[in-house]
Amino acid sequence: MSQAVEVMLAGIKLNINTDDNPDQVLAAAAMVQEQFEALKQSGTIIDTSKIMALIALNLADELLTQEKANPAMMKNLISTLDQAVVQAEGLANVSLR
Repeated sequence: MSQAVEVMLAGIKLNINTDDNPDQVLAAAAMVQEQFEALKQSGTIIDTSKIMALIALNLADELLTQEKANPAMMKNLISTLDQAVVQAEGLANVSLR
């Protein structure tokens, strides 16, 4: 059964419907937000969409590294990443203040 989970990423409130454990979604959002803050504080990248793209690339790299260690788990991880990309595309269409 799908549950709605509210998260805040890069100052944008998102309502995510998930079949996963809501605590896992919140933990994932916290991880992304932590990476966002670290990249933003570095001062080298100002654009939010570029920061989020770098985070996505870093996570994809981690997934590919895990694939080498555990190929059976990769199929589920790719599905999760595909869902994240769809949500990120939605974010790209949100105007920032």
